[in-house]
Amino acid sequence: MQNNPPSGPNDPTYTPQPYPPYPGQQPYYPPGPPPKKRRTGLWIALGIIAILVLGCIGVSAIALRGASSAVNSVATSVATFTPATGNTPVTNTSPNSIGKPVVVNADWTVTLNKVSTSTGTEFDTPKAGNIFLVVNVTLQSTSGSTQNASSLGQWSLKDSTGQTYNQDITFGGAPDGTVAAGGKIRGSIAYEVPKSQHSFILQFVPDIGSTDLAEWNVKI
Repeated sequence: MQNNPPSGPNDPTYTPQPYPPYPGQQPYYPPGPPPKKRRTGLWIALGIIAILVLGCIGVSAIALRGASSAVNSVATSVATFTPATGNTPVTNTSPNSIGKPVVVNADWTVTLNKVSTSTGTEFDTPKAGNIFLVVNVTLQSTSGSTQNASSLGQWSLKDSTGQTYNQDITFGGAPDGTVAAGGKIRGSIAYEVPKSQHSFILQFVPDIGSTDLAEWNVKI
């Protein structure tokens, strides 16, 4: 019969046997196989990490839904925005618009009295190929308080291509100054424009940055 090799500490059937003690010595037992390490701590750590990951995903989803709602709200507001009464440009295209008062807002009522051209004076002449377009206007304060009229700040001129033109400040007689409640101010504003251009848009805004606007199509 073949003898099996002696079992060792790594053999599951191994049972430690005491060594014979020396006289007066306690028996010695050799150490058994090392105990198996428990993985309870590892599983707890993995569970905590999984909870944190799921929580972050949930928070991100909520934030994205909120951002999407905000964008949709802004887009809807822009798409459905309707200007309030008084903020829509008042366009006067018929010949009868000249001489008719236009209520711009609660503060101002303006009238385009006359449109003409000028070659200037001996002291103020336009460049070669240009001419002065002169508009005579009246501003009435309807706010119940004193208002300031400024031809540079309130009036502007552009052509059909969008090209803007500067006021000729040396022409003189512009409607600038203080207007009492219910009062009026009248004057002429000159713009140097090309002789080859015949269609323009005259605009009036009560204040810089105001959404109230009145405009006239001017042809020369």
